[in-house]
Amino acid sequence: MNSSLLTLLLVLSASEVSFSAETTGDILVLNGKRLRLGATGASEWESFANDPPVSQRLDLKFNARSNIHEATLFIRQDEVRQDWFVELNGRRLGKLFLMEADLVHHFAIPKGALRDGGNLLSLLPPKENDDIVIHGVHIDSRPPSESIPEGTLSLSVTDEEQNGVPCRVTITDSRGALAALVALTNNASMIAVRPGVTYTGDGKVRLGLQAGDYTVYASHGFEWSVATQRVHVASGQVLNATLAVRREVATPGLVACDTHVHTFTHSRHGDATLDERMLTLAGEGIELPIATDHNMHIDYAEPAHRMGVSNHFTPVTGNEVTTPAGHFNIFPTQPEARVPDFKLTDWPRLMMALRATPDVRVVVLNHPRNVHSNFQPFAATNFNAVSGENLRGPDFTFDAMELINSSAQQSDHMLVFRDWFALLNHGYRIGSEFFPVKMLR
Repeated sequence: MNSSLLTLLLVLSASEVSFSAETTGDILVLNGKRLRLGATGASEWESFANDPPVSQRLDLKFNARSNIHEATLFIRQDEVRQDWFVELNGRRLGKLFLMEADLVHHFAIPKGALRDGGNLLSLLPPKENDDIVIHGVHIDSRPPSESIPEGTLSLSVTDEEQNGVPCRVTITDSRGALAALVALTNNASMIAVRPGVTYTGDGKVRLGLQAGDYTVYASHGFEWSVATQRVHVASGQVLNATLAVRREVATPGLVACDTHVHTFTHSRHGDATLDERMLTLAGEGIELPIATDHNMHIDYAEPAHRMGVSNHFTPVTGNEVTTPAGHFNIFPTQPEARVPDFKLTDWPRLMMALRATPDVRVVVLNHPRNVHSNFQPFAATNFNAVSGENLRGPDFTFDAMELINSSAQQSDHMLVFRDWFALLNHGYRIGSEFFPVKMLR
């Protein structure tokens, strides 16, 4: 691959910028500069207002030889919220990883996908506006099974009594990006792995990493310390490391609760399967998770037992009742109970149906500033953000509302907080919910 490399051309809409190609051993560098991509004149976030995009899509032209074996494409990305598809010579390799963090994502390049001579790698933008940053793109002539696990990091995370503890392990490379890694644990189904992040139910994990310097963080939720250790992973070697976390905040009589929990298995969005979600809940120290998949009652008891973490939290069955006129979390519910009519759009009738579900005690209005099914609960035509009045007519009768949700963020983070205070000032006694961003969605 390396010997036939001639030049590299970066195509940016109407302009063309040439770079000198770089090769080192098995590595072909397609781009090593920071590139901001997105729609011109329509910044998604205020932080990008003075950082105009170089283009809306990215096309990298380069010369190479046809690969007779599987190879690996590495992309260092940041701020990705929507689906950006990655194509090589018109062949789809996958899409950028959905996470607003600096991370290294990798793709397998199938045998023969590279051509002798000219090649084209493209990042295709989504229909939605999405400001992203690309820090680097390179190809390794080796397959992912060889290009990533050059060395092994064997980790053990314990508590004060040296017992294994469910945890999240975060690994960043020398540039501060979430590192490319693979699981080498014998029973890989008992851990959850993403770029730079691993959840384990017993505190033990073996990971394959490229040779280099890393910072390892082990955590177990907000009440616990974060253990940090810098390591050097050498090619062909196994490095053993133990990190200890301890409880920093005593919370007698209180429980850590997340009342809005989804799984890809049942809701078909995010990326955490039902089994993986059990590991993330235990790893983040969530003691009272409420299952709220869309329009269904899901019981976490059996999968929690199957994943060996049932003694770390008490699951509650709930439901995100997803209607054309808003989304509402209800809990607790009986797993076998009939699901409320989620086609209702009249809120008084809908509230009656939600509260008629057996055992339900709490109704939460989710992400009131988000638009779903062309409906925004707190749009200016529906809600007076100054007086707290419901402009659609009847009084609000939900019990609580979400203030922040990882998939429903606003540039103005205080917008929904002000909506909540408008409701309180109007005389409503409505609680609030706050949901921090999860590493596994």
